[in-house]
Amino acid sequence: MASTRKKTAPARTTTDLFRSEEDGRKSALRPDEMPADVLEFITAMDDYKRLHRRPFPTWSEVLDVLKSLGYERA
Repeated sequence: MASTRKKTAPARTTTDLFRSEEDGRKSALRPDEMPADVLEFITAMDDYKRLHRRPFPTWSEVLDVLKSLGYERA
């Protein structure tokens, strides 16, 4: 008979986010290690979410942010 108990994931800690690649995970990049265009996009998305009070923007909104940064379809 199958168990009806839900399995819960272990609690994540801040150190889990910054583990080394030794355990098979990628380490988080610090802002000074990111390419300039990546940091620009992250900053633009954060600004958009804060301005519009949208913690989870739609893909259309993400595309609008990209276009505001100068993205054009090839």
